[in-house]
Amino acid sequence: MRGETMHGGNLRRAQELYGRDSFIDLSANINPFGPPPRVWESLQQGMEDIVNYPDPESQALRKKLSDHLGIPTESIMIGNGAGDLIFTIVQALKPKKVAIPIPTFSEYERAARSVGAEVSYIPLGPEGWEKYNQLDGKSETSRDESAVDQLWREFLKGCDLLFLCSPHNPTGTLIGKTMFERILRLTKEIGCRILFDESFLDFLPDESRQSTRTYLETNEHLIVLYSLTKFYSLPGLRLGVVFAHSSLLTTFDQYRDPWSVNVLAQHAGITALEDLKFPDDVREKLRESRSFFYQEFSLSGFSNWRLWPTTVNFALIELLKHTSGELIQHLGGQGILVRDCANFIGLQGNFIRVAIKDVFVMQRLIEGLKTYYFKGEQ
Repeated sequence: MRGETMHGGNLRRAQELYGRDSFIDLSANINPFGPPPRVWESLQQGMEDIVNYPDPESQALRKKLSDHLGIPTESIMIGNGAGDLIFTIVQALKPKKVAIPIPTFSEYERAARSVGAEVSYIPLGPEGWEKYNQLDGKSETSRDESAVDQLWREFLKGCDLLFLCSPHNPTGTLIGKTMFERILRLTKEIGCRILFDESFLDFLPDESRQSTRTYLETNEHLIVLYSLTKFYSLPGLRLGVVFAHSSLLTTFDQYRDPWSVNVLAQHAGITALEDLKFPDDVREKLRESRSFFYQEFSLSGFSNWRLWPTTVNFALIELLKHTSGELIQHLGGQGILVRDCANFIGLQGNFIRVAIKDVFVMQRLIEGLKTYYFKGEQ
């Protein structure tokens, strides 16, 4: 893997690097509006339970998720964040060869290599899944099935595990329904499991928010990963979910720490899911912030930068004129953290990823970008 593994949200490191105590953190893709209000109350009440071990099966939270999403409890496992579950699943399956679309979340490859798996890359680039969605065409008759099938058979040759991510990180793109069903059929045919990461699904607008959970009943080789951390703004508590056939979950259970989901996280997850107005409120606020930011970016005269827009809570900015390192240092000095994409394998060029937060914060980002871009003209 190229260079040091870096993630967003490392405030301690930023404080040491820039000599500041506070930052606007756009390096981590977390809902910026905080958790549902009643979560704070539930945490206070949950403090009484920290003298006891947590429920190792997270039964109450699994029941709440089952009611919320219509998935049987026996098909649900809770973990200490999506990252914890990725490593648990890979340790349980012990794949010999995995396929990973790139650029993407580095933990997929780290988990694969932790069990000695060979890693095969599927190139996406900054356009993400759009390049493969377009191969499928817009209708059955316009699609060359043999050519697309042949391409994906080559990608999956010898693989027993495929990582997929949609909405995709860091591009924010979505894998098309037809493309996914094609991959689902091919992987089932060749005996390759799919670990499908939907950690950012809840950020999508209604018309785009279609989960692959609906395919679980007839596809036992499919494993779906979900996160309560990002959308419900609980990164410090860590809550991830995996949906899969009960026989698979029984296998995974043998490789996980039974006490990994603490009592406060379980309390918070249950309470967050009970707030039925919260998801739509968050999506509307983010829609307003995203529209504001994209409009301001387009009007700011950044002629040598390209914004790759998305419908989720983050976006890539490609720097055709400047180096990403210089810009990141400049913004950091102003108290604004963005994600350096230099260690995303398969992303050629200079890119940063920015999270979408409230309008005031996005205005601050635009101002910071302007002071750097136009510094020679001031």
